[in-house]
Amino acid sequence: MLNPDARSLYTAAVTPPPGYVFDQALATTYSLDPAALLSLPTNLALADRTSITNADPIRLLESLRRLSDRFSVYVDHTGMRPPSGDNVLFGLLESMVMPVKAPRGGAFHPKIWVLRFVQPEINEPPLIRVLVLSRNITYDRSWDISLQLEGRPGGRYIAANRRLGEFLQALPSMCTRPVSRSRKRQAKRLAEEVRKVSWELPDGFESVAFHVLGIDGKSWTPPWSKRMAVISPFLTADALTWLSKLTDEFSAVISRPDELKQLTPVVLKEVDQWYTLDEAAETEDGEEAEQRDTIGLHAKVYVLEKGWRTHLYLGSANATAAALLQRSNTEILVELIGRTSRIGGVGSLLEEGGLGPLLSKYVQTDEAAQPDDDEIRARKALETARDRLAEARLKVVCQACEDAWELALMSPEKLPMDGISQVRAWPITVSEDRAADSSGLARGEPAGLGRYATESVTGLIAFDLVAEAKKISLRMVLNLPVDGLPEKRDEAIFRLVLNNREGFLRYILLLLGEYAGDVLETRSLFNDGRGTSSWTEAFVGEIPILEELTRAFSRNPKKLKDVEAVIRRLMRDETTASIVPPQFIALWNIFEDAMAEANT
Repeated sequence: MLNPDARSLYTAAVTPPPGYVFDQALATTYSLDPAALLSLPTNLALADRTSITNADPIRLLESLRRLSDRFSVYVDHTGMRPPSGDNVLFGLLESMVMPVKAPRGGAFHPKIWVLRFVQPEINEPPLIRVLVLSRNITYDRSWDISLQLEGRPGGRYIAANRRLGEFLQALPSMCTRPVSRSRKRQAKRLAEEVRKVSWELPDGFESVAFHVLGIDGKSWTPPWSKRMAVISPFLTADALTWLSKLTDEFSAVISRPDELKQLTPVVLKEVDQWYTLDEAAETEDGEEAEQRDTIGLHAKVYVLEKGWRTHLYLGSANATAAALLQRSNTEILVELIGRTSRIGGVGSLLEEGGLGPLLSKYVQTDEAAQPDDDEIRARKALETARDRLAEARLKVVCQACEDAWELALMSPEKLPMDGISQVRAWPITVSEDRAADSSGLARGEPAGLGRYATESVTGLIAFDLVAEAKKISLRMVLNLPVDGLPEKRDEAIFRLVLNNREGFLRYILLLLGEYAGDVLETRSLFNDGRGTSSWTEAFVGEIPILEELTRAFSRNPKKLKDVEAVIRRLMRDETTASIVPPQFIALWNIFEDAMAEANT
């Protein structure tokens, strides 16, 4: 039923299957690392599984160009994290990321992907892939769970898909900022198609249904069961008590040690067995814990035996009051049902063939966990300040200053920061070393961020908050509107990435479908050279540009339209025009004439 030896990579899960190309994608997440998000476009657009660490910036640039209006990520309005490094390409993520506030006031917590793949020149319904996860779009390496379903839309609505369709269509209305018409159309289209898909189910399962919590007054209550087991990294006593009243036998709970320490003996008696992950399962192959972003248990699973069948619920909902009782959090669970004799049940979950080898029985010590009042106050102050910043009508004001741009944060009202000793902010396109004091926002004053090059201007602003008590910090990124965004910001990024004539030729080869990323050693994004004529001539001689242009002209003229758009974009500005080799322009003029003649 749950096999810990079957591993799934995020990059593989979003890569188009053989014979298909990416068309549309929509994802939801509670937390988001921009660097992790930046690693995914090449998988979607170019079916390339290279990590961002090794990714060619030219391939990333082209992937972002292709995806800009077809990939949407809805994230909790306080859930974006500052990346560990800077990259000017982060600025191109602004339009893809939509901050969302949960309608009932809690956390926007679902982790789901809906991907649409098509087969070029084949008139068949698209392939829809749905990923239901407990994993956020981050570099966390915790123990998570995922389910991948695929199918094609048919001619009728399927009742079991209704809640998922309603959730997808409602996403734009939950956003804290206006959403473009194209994003609304995308959500509506995917919602309609998802409601008509008959899913291919994992082996042994007979049916599937989706449950959405926290977008309206509808609740989720698991059916009465003979036995139940729960996997949840976070717990509250009232949610566990509620679950215990819905089963004859509450067999097991698997959670984190620090969560179990908070439970009283009365609550512990409601469940037969308590487990944690074995310490050896926390890391792999001798890997140190501090090398991982997040370790330990993060999966959320509910296993129920009812009659001759097992009901398996997995997704984003922890066994907490916010998720299950108050329904203030927005959550998604997918329900799979199959015969216990085929897929197993509570017993098989805990035995040798399931999670058994990874588990340790939890025994509560006599020493009860003592709350740290100072830490509680500090975290409360940080959360209050975070929410205040996220919900304020902050904006970035951009003003030209000689050959650069002066950025400042503006708020229409004072943003009190009680209990906060430090507030710093910086654009995520640059290093944290350039973070500026932004405590003036508490007094209703503009907070200057400094002077930046055109390509570094962005509305993705990182904040670092430090509490007075305990000196605990909290970090987040807000996607803010920008007043005075430079008209040529994207062109400046384009110029910086292409960098020189060699970069231009590599980009042209990529558009033509012949550059695999290993033809040349990737150059630094910050190398200002224009390339030598001897090197460029050698490159042109080694890679047959003429033959590739000719092949595209005869087999796929659309590729030449992409090349034409790039050349026009670069030639509009004297600085960027210098990276286009004169030899290439002479060659390109021939193809322009041929294209014009073919269209007459």
